[in-house]
Amino acid sequence: MEQYTCFTNGEWIGQPFRLQPWQRRIIYELFEVNDDDLRRYRWALVGVPKKNGKTELAAALALYFLLGDGEPSPLVVCAAASDEQADLVYGAAKTMVTMSPTLSQICTPFDKEILVPSKPGAKLQRVAAVAGTNDGKNIHAVICDELHEWQGDKGEKVWNVLTNGTGARRQPMVLQITTAGYDLETVCGRQYEYGKRVRSGEVADPRYYFHWVEAPEACDHRDPEMWAAANPSFGTLVHAPFFEDQLTKKTESVFRRYFLNQWVAGADLWLPYGAWDACRDDDLALDESLPLFVGIDVALRNDSTAVVCAQRQGERTVVRAKVWENPFPEDDSRHADWRLNIFEVEEHLKELRARFPAPATTIDDVVKPGPEFAYDPAYFHRSAAVLEGDGLAMVEYPQHDSRMVPASQGLYQLVVEGKIAHDGDPTLKRHVENATADQKPRGWRLSKPRGSRRKIDAAIALAIAAHRAQSDAPEMVKSVYEDRGVLVL
Repeated sequence: MEQYTCFTNGEWIGQPFRLQPWQRRIIYELFEVNDDDLRRYRWALVGVPKKNGKTELAAALALYFLLGDGEPSPLVVCAAASDEQADLVYGAAKTMVTMSPTLSQICTPFDKEILVPSKPGAKLQRVAAVAGTNDGKNIHAVICDELHEWQGDKGEKVWNVLTNGTGARRQPMVLQITTAGYDLETVCGRQYEYGKRVRSGEVADPRYYFHWVEAPEACDHRDPEMWAAANPSFGTLVHAPFFEDQLTKKTESVFRRYFLNQWVAGADLWLPYGAWDACRDDDLALDESLPLFVGIDVALRNDSTAVVCAQRQGERTVVRAKVWENPFPEDDSRHADWRLNIFEVEEHLKELRARFPAPATTIDDVVKPGPEFAYDPAYFHRSAAVLEGDGLAMVEYPQHDSRMVPASQGLYQLVVEGKIAHDGDPTLKRHVENATADQKPRGWRLSKPRGSRRKIDAAIALAIAAHRAQSDAPEMVKSVYEDRGVLVL
C-alpha cells in the first residue's frame, strides 16, 4: 500500500500513502495468519469516527485484495448504501490507480469497475445498496463502507447477497467500516452488538475481528480530551478547531455519533445524553399511602403494551413500569402467532387499585378511591368499560397533540431537572431512548421514528402518567399530601 498507492485528496494529494499507527495496527491484526498460512479472520467490523481516514484506508485495502493477495481471478466489491457513498471509496481507489506510475500500467479503470488485463476475471467493482443489486457471486473480498447507513429492505438484501457470496474462496474477507449509528436493529447495529459479545468472550468466534474506537459512554462531549480519545487521527487529520466549529452546528446526538463514535438512541435525541440515567434512584420507591397516577398505552397491533405508574413525592416523581412485548424476534416463526393477553393487563391494573387506596382523581364531582388510570380509548375501550365496572377510576386520555405535546414537554422538564426517580428498568430505558421529538404546529411530542419497528409504548405511558401526576389534585388528595408534610401549590 505504501509503495504503490497515494493520498487522493486534501493537502497530501499525490503523495505516497503513509499509514498512521492506528491503521498499521488494524492491518497487522486483521491479516494475522494461522498454522495453514491462511488468514485467521474472515469477518471484520472497524468503527472509527468521521474524518480519520477510513475511506482511503478502505480504498487502499481494496486494491491490495485485487492485486496483492495472491488470489486467482479475485472479485473485490466496494459497497456502500448510496451511489454517492459508493463513489467515495471506489473513486479513491480509481484515483490511486490513475496517479500511480505502476498501478496505472497494470489496471484499467472504468466508471464502475477496475479491471486487471493480465489477470483474467480480476475485477474491483462498485456497488450501491440502494440499487438493490443481485451481484455478489464468488466474491473474494467485500468492503462495506459506512455500514450504519445500510437501512431498509434493500440495504438488508444487498448485505445478505454480498456477504453470502464469499463461500467459495480460500480466504475471503468481509470488511465492514463505519461510524456509529442510532438504530441497533439494523445490520450495523447487530454487527456491533455481535462484535462486543465476541470481544467480551460471551461469543466464541475466532474468525470475527472487532475494532471499535469510541469515547467513554458518559463523557462530556465538549471535552477536548474526549475528542482526542475517540479520534485516532487527532492532531494529524483532525484538530481541535474542527470540533469546536462542529459543536456550534451539530446537535449533541449527531456530534456524539459522528465525532465520538458513540451509538445514540435516536437520529436526534429528545433528551440530553445521560439525562435519563442520571435520574436513577434506588432508594425511592412507590409509597402505598400516597396517590398514584397510571398511564396506559396499548399498541395498535397489540404487540406491545405498557403500564407506567407515577407518584409525586415532594419535588420528585417516582415512576415504575410494566411492559408486555412480543418476546420473539421478527424472523422467528413464533413472532406472528404471539398475542397480548389483555386479561393480564387488566389484572395488573386491579392489583394496583387494591395496593394503592389513596384517591388520585375526581370523576363527575366524585372523589374516586385508588389510582387514576389514564388511557387512550382508541385501543382500550372494552377493557376500560370492564374495569370501570369493577370500580377503577378510568379517565380517557386521547393521544391528540393537544394532550401529548404538553405531556411530552412536561416529561422533558422533569427529566432534565432531575425530578424523575426511576429504578433503572432496562425496558423503560429502551422505550424512552427509542422515542424521538416530532415537531407539530403546537410544539413537539414524543413519537416513534418513521418506519422504525422500535417500541416506545412505555415512554408514551410515562409521559401521560407523569403529566397527570403534576395536575391539581382533588381536596381529599391534597389532604393526604399535606398529612405527609408535602406542600401542595
